[in-house]
Amino acid sequence: MKFLVMRKPRFGTGRVATAKLIREQKQRVAEAIKAGTIDCIYAFPGGGGNVLIVNADSAEQLNERIMATPLFLYSEYEIRPLTDYNHYMENVAAALDQQGG
Repeated sequence: MKFLVMRKPRFGTGRVATAKLIREQKQRVAEAIKAGTIDCIYAFPGGGGNVLIVNADSAEQLNERIMATPLFLYSEYEIRPLTDYNHYMENVAAALDQQGG
């Protein structure tokens, strides 16, 4: 399964990420891209976090991976499951066909 994962810094907790944690996160993401567990990652300009496409067999596996990251305690997440666009659109068209549309 593919998931859209949006990560942003968690403010107001008193926790501040260090340069060491940032570098560890960067290294782990690079390794995950090589391993195929992350398809891509992009940063939001201005320190607003990042967005990733993550591959996982289940929501539970995704959660375990996120919780194991160096920045987990310093971040907030929004996660959306993704589906194949062509398959989705065909399902929409089929549903409309059934409704006479």
